[in-house]
Amino acid sequence: MTMHDRINKSASVYGTFVRQVSEQSKSRGMTPIILSSESGIASERLTSILDGQSREVTLRELVGLSLALGVPLSSLLSES
Repeated sequence: MTMHDRINKSASVYGTFVRQVSEQSKSRGMTPIILSSESGIASERLTSILDGQSREVTLRELVGLSLALGVPLSSLLSES
C-alpha cells in the first residue's frame, strides 16, 4: 500500500466515523452538548472532531463516543 493509498483510506475511515457519530446522535435526539457531556469530551474538542478540524481522535474519545451512543466502537468506524 502506498502512502497515497494510506492517506485516502484514513480520510475514508474518518469520514465514515463522522457520519456514523452524526447519524447515531441524531437518531437518539442527542444535541452536541448532550453528546459532549455523555462522552466526556469537551464541547469545543467534539466540535473540532466532527467539523473535520481535528482528525487525530484518541482511543479514549472513540470509546467515550461509543459508550455515549450505546453502540459498538466498530459500528462507528464502518459503513452499516
